[in-house]
Amino acid sequence: MVPKKFINLHLSIPEEQFDLAYYALEKYPLIGVEECLDELIISFNQLDYSHELRDSVIAELTHSTIPVNVIKEDVIEDKNWNSEWEQSLAPVIVSERVAITPECKLKDVTQELTIIINPKMSFGTGYHPTTRMVCRLLEQNVTPNSTWIDAGMGTGVLAILAAKLGAQSVFAFDNDEWSVDNAQENIEVNKVVEVVKSSKADVFTVELPESDGICANLYRNLLIPNFPKLLSSLTKSHGCLIVSGILKYDIDEIIEAAETTGFIHQETIIENEWAAIRFSA
Repeated sequence: MVPKKFINLHLSIPEEQFDLAYYALEKYPLIGVEECLDELIISFNQLDYSHELRDSVIAELTHSTIPVNVIKEDVIEDKNWNSEWEQSLAPVIVSERVAITPECKLKDVTQELTIIINPKMSFGTGYHPTTRMVCRLLEQNVTPNSTWIDAGMGTGVLAILAAKLGAQSVFAFDNDEWSVDNAQENIEVNKVVEVVKSSKADVFTVELPESDGICANLYRNLLIPNFPKLLSSLTKSHGCLIVSGILKYDIDEIIEAAETTGFIHQETIIENEWAAIRFSA
C-alpha cells in the first residue's frame, strides 16, 4: 500500500491575526493547523493540494487584510504524528499548585491542581505565555461557588482550572469547531463535566449570562468591541475580568478602552512580548 502524503504549508502571519486567518481559511480542505511564533502551518492531503489552491489561500488572506508570506512547503509521509508529538510534550509548571500536562506525562507531575490537556495537533498545547499568566490570575481570583465564563476557550485549560479552583459553574465557548471538540474531550478527562459547559459560539453574537468572573484570552480586535458585553455580564456582581492575548505594545489602548467602558484597572502582568490585565466591574 502506497503511504499517504501530506503538504504542510508554512505561512508567516502575525500572531494577533491568527483568529482572522481561521475565518478566512474556513472554506479550504485543511486537515490540521499548528500555531508557532508568527507562523501558521496548515496541512492538506496531497491529493487536495495544488499551487492553484496555495495561491487561492494567499489571495484570501490578503483580501482579509492579513499580512502573509509563504515560508516553505513540506511533503510529509503518513505516520502516527499525534502519538510522536504527544510523547515530546513536557508538563508545564504554572505555579506551586498548578501544572498542565498531557495525560501520558501525568505521573511526572505532583502539583495539587493538575490539568490534563490532550491537545490535538491543530491547536497548540495551551502553554503559551498568555495561558500561563491567566492561570496565575485565576488562581488568585476564583472563589468557591463563583460563576465564570471562558471566552475563547481553545483547549479548555482555563475553564478546567476555574472548575478545579472551586467555581460552581463555568460557561466556556469558542467559535472554532475543532476547539470545541478538543475542549470537550479535555473537560471529560479532567472530570469537570458537571461544572464546565462548552459551546460553539462567536464572541460578537453570544449571549453572556451574569457571572462573577470572565477570562477572555482574545486578540485586541475581538476584545475591544466586546467590552460593553463583558461589562454587562459582570455589573451585578462587580466581578473580575481577566484579559490576555494582548501584545505588550497594546496595553495602554486596551486599558483606555476598558476604562472608557466602565471597568476599573487592577493590575497588569507581562511575560516576554505578551500581557495579561485584570479589571473589576
